[in-house]
Amino acid sequence: MKRLWSALGVLAFGVLTMGGMIVLSPIPASAAAPPPQAAPTQAQEEGPPPVPEAKLQEEFAAYQQFMQEQGPDEQIRMVEDFLLEYPQTELKEYAFQVATQAYQAKNDYARVLTYGELTLSENENNLVALLILASAIAERTSRRDIDYQEKLADAEGYAGRALQQISNLRKPSHFTIAQWVATKKDAEATPRAALGLIALIRENFARAEAEFKMATTLFSRPDPVTWYRLGLAYSYQEKYDLALEALERSATAGGVRVPSPGGGTRDLVSEAKEFALKSKAVSRAPVSGSVLFQSPVSQEERSGDSGAGSL
Repeated sequence: MKRLWSALGVLAFGVLTMGGMIVLSPIPASAAAPPPQAAPTQAQEEGPPPVPEAKLQEEFAAYQQFMQEQGPDEQIRMVEDFLLEYPQTELKEYAFQVATQAYQAKNDYARVLTYGELTLSENENNLVALLILASAIAERTSRRDIDYQEKLADAEGYAGRALQQISNLRKPSHFTIAQWVATKKDAEATPRAALGLIALIRENFARAEAEFKMATTLFSRPDPVTWYRLGLAYSYQEKYDLALEALERSATAGGVRVPSPGGGTRDLVSEAKEFALKSKAVSRAPVSGSVLFQSPVSQEERSGDSGAGSL
């Protein structure tokens, strides 16, 4: 997805691994905020300055450094130094955005929320922040949370706004139409997957199915977690053949494994397959009046308690 970076000129991260918070893959930045530029030189023609703008060459150089840094700890340090050195900078949106991404890489959910919201306070249409917040909040919300409905509503709102921003993106001149269509599909897959998880937590399995199916068709590469969650949505609706197909797609793409409380790892795809197979067999057998099998996914896992890889 490097073409997304060249298209929009801003580093970004999009969806997921497991074991706590999601670690995201590339997604596009907001088209509403063009990449910053260095301070104009006297040799440049006079005219309205670009927005946003670095006022000093040193400020622009510092911006470039933290944007190019790969290590999250060092990136955060650079951003903090930048904001201390240039408290009135017009580039705060980008500094906050990079901090959001860096804290996400560190699985620091609280600071992801803080810096994501700070990014949106500078630009309410920042696509990177909208996508990260939609996914992160959904991943960290449980039905056991007193305020889970409010959290899900927030995540749903961010996902909806992200979809609107994606629909407004304009094709860069150096992209072919086919390249740009593929790029936008990759971007749209992230909020669709978030909306699917929100519906799964709400136990609206038909809506979850629809969103996950759309996400799987949009992603340019197979995403094992989305296929796994689609398999769960099918299983909860007793569509066991479709569930097994989706779970096989997940396994082929790498599967979903999470740490086990007793040590080792759990293979969630294998557990879900076993459940679907047994449930399918029971559904074709004479009714016995008792529940013989239970879902391998607990309520906590269904609602996101056990981390990003649980669903």
